[in-house]
Amino acid sequence: MNTQDSNVEEEQSLKNLKDRREVDSLLECLIFLSKYHKRETSAQSLTFGLPIHKSSMNVDMFLQAANRIGLTTKVVKRDIANITKLALPSVLLLEKDRSCVLLDYDMQKGEAQVILPGLSKGVTTMSMQKLQSEYTGSLIIVKPEFAFNNRVENEVIIEQPKDWFWGTLKRNRGIYKQVIIVSLFINLFILATPLFTMNVYDRVLPNNALETLWALFIGISLVMVFDFILKMLRSYFLGVASKRADTVVSNRIFNQLLNIKIDSKPASTGQFVSRLQSFESVREFFTSATIAAVVDFPFVIIFIIVIFYIGGPLGYITIATVLISILTSWYMQRPLKNIIEKSVKEEQIKHTTLIETVTGLEIIKSIRAQNRMRTYWDQAVNKTIHYSDKGQFLSQTITFFTAFISQFSNILIVAAGVYLASEGEMTMGAIIAAMILNGRVIAPVSQLVGMIIKYDKTMLSLENLDEVMKMPVEKENKTYISRPNLFGDIEFKSVQFAYKEQNHQTLKDINLKIKQGEKVAILGKIGSGKSTLLKLIMNLYEPTKGSVLIDNVDIRQIDPVDLRQAIGSVPQEPFLFMGTIKDNITIGEQYVSDEELLRASKIAGLNEFLGKHEAGYDLIVGERGEGLSGGERQAVTLARALISNPNVLMLDEPTNSMDRQTEKMFIERVKHIVEDKTLIVVTHKTSLLQLVNRVIIVEDGKIILDGPKEEVFNKLGK
Repeated sequence: MNTQDSNVEEEQSLKNLKDRREVDSLLECLIFLSKYHKRETSAQSLTFGLPIHKSSMNVDMFLQAANRIGLTTKVVKRDIANITKLALPSVLLLEKDRSCVLLDYDMQKGEAQVILPGLSKGVTTMSMQKLQSEYTGSLIIVKPEFAFNNRVENEVIIEQPKDWFWGTLKRNRGIYKQVIIVSLFINLFILATPLFTMNVYDRVLPNNALETLWALFIGISLVMVFDFILKMLRSYFLGVASKRADTVVSNRIFNQLLNIKIDSKPASTGQFVSRLQSFESVREFFTSATIAAVVDFPFVIIFIIVIFYIGGPLGYITIATVLISILTSWYMQRPLKNIIEKSVKEEQIKHTTLIETVTGLEIIKSIRAQNRMRTYWDQAVNKTIHYSDKGQFLSQTITFFTAFISQFSNILIVAAGVYLASEGEMTMGAIIAAMILNGRVIAPVSQLVGMIIKYDKTMLSLENLDEVMKMPVEKENKTYISRPNLFGDIEFKSVQFAYKEQNHQTLKDINLKIKQGEKVAILGKIGSGKSTLLKLIMNLYEPTKGSVLIDNVDIRQIDPVDLRQAIGSVPQEPFLFMGTIKDNITIGEQYVSDEELLRASKIAGLNEFLGKHEAGYDLIVGERGEGLSGGERQAVTLARALISNPNVLMLDEPTNSMDRQTEKMFIERVKHIVEDKTLIVVTHKTSLLQLVNRVIIVEDGKIILDGPKEEVFNKLGK
C-alpha cells in the first residue's frame, strides 16, 4: 500500500514538475495566436526543427515557426499609441527577453488588455504606464495567411526545380545590384593605368614634361586609392551575400534531412551522405570570386572597344583570343562531363565503403572481413584516382592552353603594333597600353574558363542535392489535427505494408484494436512483422493500404511531433549519440528536471552501473554508445523513452542484453509505471509476459491468434 501511495505521489510530482517548467514567452504567445487564428497546434510542433534545444525561442525562430502554420509576420518599431487596432492582437517585445500579446488598449483610461505568459493564463488588465516602461519599442504583427496554395498547389502551381537554391540567391538581389554598380567603377578605373602609361611614353618623355608627369601621377594615385576602397567594398558585399546564402541553404538542406520520410531515404548511407556533401562543391562554385568574374565579364566589351580606339586592328587579336579560349573550353566540356559523372559515382562507392568500415569496425575484426573491405576500398580508390587523373589532365590542358593563348596574344599585339607604328598609325605608348588592356581582357576570360571547367561538376552536385530536396517529407504543407494529448486507443484497419524495393508484403490485411491502458505482447518468428507494427504506429512508415488510427484519428492527420510525444519507444537495436549519459536521455526533451531524470533512470536500472562511475550522468559515451555494454545501452534507451512520461509505451525486445537479475528488477519497476498506460511489448522472452494480459501471435505478416494470455497459450498447447 505504501508503495502504491509512493507511486501516486511520484506521478503527481511529475505532472507538477512539467507545469513548472521554464516559461518561453515568445513560444507561449505564438501558441495563443495559433489558437486565435484557428491554426491550433502544439508547442512541440511549433519548435520542431528549430535550434531551440535547452534554450528559448528568439524573434527569428518565432517568424519561422509562425510562417510554417500559415501566419504572416512583420517586425516593426512603433509606439503603443500609434498601433492601429486592426493590427491587434500583436506581440510586444518587452525588456529582459520577455514578450506579451497585446489584445486591446484604451489611451483615455490608460489601460491595456494583454496576455502575459507565465504570470496569467487569461487576459490581464495592465496600466499603460507600466506596459510602456517595459516595452522595447518593437512589436511583431501577426495575421493569418490566405491558404490558397494549400488547396490547389498540386493541381495548379508548377514546381520550380531547384527553387530552394536559386530562390535563396535571389534574396540577395539588392546586394548584387550594389556589387554591379561598384564593379562598373572598378572596371572604369582599370582604364586609368594603360592611359597613364600611354601618355607618359607619348607626351611626357618626348617633351620632358615633368609637371605633366606629376599631374598624371597624382591623378592615377587617387584612382588607385579609390579602386582599392571599391574592391574592398565589393569583397565585403559579396562576402555578406555568400554567408547569407550559405547559412540559409545549409539550414534548408539539414532541415530537409531531419524531415525526410524514412522509406524515402536511400538504402546506402554512404551515397546519401556523399550527396549531402555535394553542397561543398556548389558553395565553392558560387563563391565571391565566381560572382565577381560573372559581373566583370561584360566589361570585357568596353576594354575591347578601347583597344580598337587606341590600337585599331589590334582589337581583332583580342577578340580572337577571347573566342578561342571560350570555344576551346566549351568544346572540352563534353568529355570532361562524362569523366566527372563516373568520378562522382566511384567517389560515392568509396564513401560508402569508408562509412561501413568505420561504423562496423568491431564486426569486421571479429569476423575477419579485413580482406573483403580492403579489396572493395582498393577497387574504389583505383577507379576514383583513374577518373580523377583523366579529369585533372583535361582541366589542366584547358587552363594551360588559355594561358598560352593569352601570352601569345600579347606577343602578337607587340609584333603587329610595331608594324603599325612603322607606318605611323600607332605610337609606342599606344602599343604598351593595348598590351596592358589585352591582359585586362584575358583575366576575366580566364576566370570564366575556370568556371566552365567546374560547371559540370557543380551542376551534377546541384542535381544530387535537388534529388534530396525533392524527397517526400513527414511534415507536409498541410494542416494537421492538433492532438497534443493522445491517450492510447490504437486501431489497424485492413493494413497492408511492404518495404520499399521489396517484392513481398511484410504485413497482410492486419485488423487490430488495442484499447487505452491495455497491456499487449506481440509474439512471432523473426521477420514475421512484429517490429514493423510498432513502426507503423509511430508513423515512421505509412501503410501501403489501409489506415492506422490512434484515439480514432488517422495518424497521417496527426502532427508527427505530437504523435511521438505521446509514445515512448525502445527500439530493438539501442542507438546512442556522442555525448554524456544525461544528453542521451534528455535528447528529445526541451526541459528536464533532476527529479524526472532520476525517476526515469531508476526504472530503467541505470543507477546500478552509474554508481560505479565517478562522472555519473556526465559520463561521456562514444559514437553509437561505444564504451558501454549492450545492457547499459539498452538501459539508457529505455530511460530516454520514459523521460517524457508517455501514455503509450512500446518495447521491442527491451531486455535482450540484460541478465536475469537485472531483467527481474526491470519488470518489477515497469509494472508500477504502466498501470494507466497502453503497453505493447515485442519479445521472445516468456518472462516479460507477466507484464501483459493479452497476447497477439503474428506469422508471415498475419495475425493468427489474438486474445487473453491464458487463452492464447491454451490454444498453442493444443
